[in-house]
Amino acid sequence: MTIYKFSVGVVLAVAMVAVLGLAALVFSSRDFQFGVQQISPSTNGLISFAQLDAADRQIRQLEGESAGPRGELLEIDQQIASLDTQVQGAEASTNEARAAMVGAIADIETRSNVQTGESAAADMTAQGLSQRINALAARPGLPPADQQGVAQLRVQVQQLASQEEALDDRGAERSALVARQRLVSGQVAEVNRRVFALQQSVVPDYEHYTRIRGEAYALRSMSPLGASAFLAQGHPALLSTILVLLMGALGSLLYLFPAYLNRPVQVTMAEIVVRLIFGMCAALAFYVLANAAIAGFSIASSVQQATTSSTLNPFTVSLVGIVAGVLSEDIAKWIQDRGRGIFQQGGVSASAPVSPPAPEAAPTGGLVNNNAIS
Repeated sequence: MTIYKFSVGVVLAVAMVAVLGLAALVFSSRDFQFGVQQISPSTNGLISFAQLDAADRQIRQLEGESAGPRGELLEIDQQIASLDTQVQGAEASTNEARAAMVGAIADIETRSNVQTGESAAADMTAQGLSQRINALAARPGLPPADQQGVAQLRVQVQQLASQEEALDDRGAERSALVARQRLVSGQVAEVNRRVFALQQSVVPDYEHYTRIRGEAYALRSMSPLGASAFLAQGHPALLSTILVLLMGALGSLLYLFPAYLNRPVQVTMAEIVVRLIFGMCAALAFYVLANAAIAGFSIASSVQQATTSSTLNPFTVSLVGIVAGVLSEDIAKWIQDRGRGIFQQGGVSASAPVSPPAPEAAPTGGLVNNNAIS
């Protein structure tokens, strides 16, 4: 191996590393924009990292200031839930005892031929039951068993009155807690409103703010010197174009490396430079042509769909660039043939026929060396 060939190999390696590094930065930024656009279409894939940082600082400050009311609100909610559980259990026990007392009173009244009015029978409170029990106790001629039952009912009605008072106390306690809950909820709701307003200033669909913030911080923390985060604030059309150019250069290097290793004709420095530029031009031309064809199909179809740079998948854009870079000669010839067909009239070209070009030394780089085989 000569020194010149070794130098060419070093240049190819350096060019590959540089192209890969730049392509990785641009691809990660463009993929971030594409993901943001999928999560929140109203952003068009663009968010301001400076505005995100400012909003996040204010949100953390608001959340810190409202930590006390939020904790108090949580405690009140737990107390109300506990009270509701206790009240439900006490009401069930009270109703069960009341039903047993009403049945026992009705049995004694039936045996004693006591006629109870509809209003008195409908009164199920401890006070109403106590009146009916006192009326039975004052009735002369009650059998001893009924007198003993009336005495037991007096004790039970006192217990029922105590249970009703306890329920009333718990109801008052719950009312006080509910009033406090409304006050604290208003404070927390005001803070939440301000937080939502800050989130909406960054992401119009603020319900996706937390996810987009996590994606943005992950991109910035992993990119060297925040380069990817800086690029992610550029317009999607610019990033897609740069990505196509870099992938075209990558495709050219994929062509040149096999040529450097396998082709008898030595790869030169000038060929590296020319091939890189040519691959980038072919990638850009093919990218524009492909988008123009998609736009033409959309116009011709009955249902037109708007296609913007933010909706282009970065993987598809990269594939277009790499393929165009590897097959730059074929892409250029194909575009030339398509362009010549546009200006044909009646199937006959207006220009004179062009003789086919002479075959190059290695038309497919180092992938297939036809001259070496022959």
